Amino acid sequence: MAANGVSNGARVVSEEEARAEAERLLDDPRLHVSERHRAFLRYIVDARFEGRSDTIKAYSIAIDVFNRPASFDPSSDPIVRIEATRLRESLQKYYGQIADEPGARLDIPRGRYVPVFVERDQPPCPDEEGELEEAGLLAEEPTQATLRPVSGKWRHLAMGGAVLLAVSLAVGLAYDAASPKLPDTQKPFIALSMNASQQDKAAGEAVTEDLAVSLARFGTVRLQSDAAVSRSSRDEVQQSFYKIKMRYAENESSVSLWWQVADANSGEAVWTDEERRPVAAGTREEAMRDLVFSVSRRLARPAGIINAIELRRNLPASTIGNVCVLRGEFAVEQRDAAGLKAARSCLAATIAADPSDSDAMATLGRVYVWIGRATGDGSYFGRGLELANRAATLSPSSPRAALAQLAVQYQLGQNEISIAAGRRGVALNPENADLLAKLSMVVFLTGHWEEGVQLAKRAAEVAGQPIRDASFVMILDEYRQERYAQAVFLARQVPAPDAPTTVLKLAAIARLGDRPVTELEIAAARLQHPDLERTVAAMFSGARYDSNLREALRAGISEAGLKMPELASNGAM
Repeated sequence: MAANGVSNGARVVSEEEARAEAERLLDDPRLHVSERHRAFLRYIVDARFEGRSDTIKAYSIAIDVFNRPASFDPSSDPIVRIEATRLRESLQKYYGQIADEPGARLDIPRGRYVPVFVERDQPPCPDEEGELEEAGLLAEEPTQATLRPVSGKWRHLAMGGAVLLAVSLAVGLAYDAASPKLPDTQKPFIALSMNASQQDKAAGEAVTEDLAVSLARFGTVRLQSDAAVSRSSRDEVQQSFYKIKMRYAENESSVSLWWQVADANSGEAVWTDEERRPVAAGTREEAMRDLVFSVSRRLARPAGIINAIELRRNLPASTIGNVCVLRGEFAVEQRDAAGLKAARSCLAATIAADPSDSDAMATLGRVYVWIGRATGDGSYFGRGLELANRAATLSPSSPRAALAQLAVQYQLGQNEISIAAGRRGVALNPENADLLAKLSMVVFLTGHWEEGVQLAKRAAEVAGQPIRDASFVMILDEYRQERYAQAVFLARQVPAPDAPTTVLKLAAIARLGDRPVTELEIAAARLQHPDLERTVAAMFSGARYDSNLREALRAGISEAGLKMPELASNGAM
């Protein structure tokens, strides 16, 4: 069998020539293919040049290109094989028409979907057994004709054919065994240890126990038991382990917790900090609870310290498992189109490897919401809801599942069901300030102004610091009540404000009527967020505002000199 789908002796082209041919081919009007085939071609080309060739499988293509559900089974649905055959025929016809032109040629070897690039005068890549076997052509049921005895030269030919078939199958199995496995990752292990004075020892032990419960509820880390951390039987699974050392102290006026995160493998201390909470009369237990909630959130939220370290690990883009989930969540929060595209593939591969991975399902559900908004394809929302509901069924207490249901159901206009899912998630995960902030936004945008603001304030209190979504709700409420100066003041308090918060601040400044200040602020904002108009479009396609609030926002944004989009009828988180 040809290595990498290229026959022995074929003259492959350089990477630069391959990229140039791919772009030329996709832009050539002489290539007469359907939009679906063009999307198929673009998908496999992008994956190859992004170093994700090992993710180009029938399953991922079916999910990402042909909008099949996560339950897709290539053995019962031949959509990818059929469309690949048609695409090959179109490419063959196309290259036949331009045979006199020099250059490279893109081939899709049969049996695989990874494109290869050879010089244009080379023969087509040979068939490989993988796709034939997938189609069932190497495992036909015996018929009367095949059971009929053979003799003479036909017997020898049959035996020879059998030998060749056996050899080709053996080579195919060897190829599969030698092909690289997708790097897999699991949730990191953590171990807690507490140091406290004799008089604070009992309180320190209570804090340790409460912190262990709180960390576990985030669902992003695993706590080490008394037994040693066991290694997975799969060699390709990569596992991290962190030790968290703590020192608890209290006095009449406050409680405090010093803590340090260390990489257990290297012994390096990667983070050290201290949290402190004041104690008023009769509120010591409440102060200790707030202390635990704040520390657990900083450590174990998806964008927390431990997971930020996990995201910085030098792992391939095709990595599946926990790191893929974290990358997907980061892409959703940052509205990163390229990140969403990459996360979509690796999350589908993660679910294929482990159909019970509720975290991957919930995150892919949220990714689908944003892809659906970007493409205008409403079918993604239904698929996102299916994944969110499956995640909640598999893991009823999962904050990720609750967040996915909250987001997807709101997108579909199922406001009360969305809010109910958010409330249920918050009740099971009271320390999850991010989930609470998301709930506050849905509640506020559905017209429950006061309740939404109260939830936003509660989220900030639990976190012990401003949270993007909670801050946005409180700024938007001040804007709604035409208290523009206060809206600007709150916006300036947000550390590293995102683009929507910046747009809201600009709208409030514009409504104050000071044009020179507005122009200075817009110039500064464009340096930090170059595509503000795109943010404006996302804001108006991403939420169903009360009609009065919507018009007030449009007025402020227009006065700021930013381009307003046509109103969209749907929304999302």
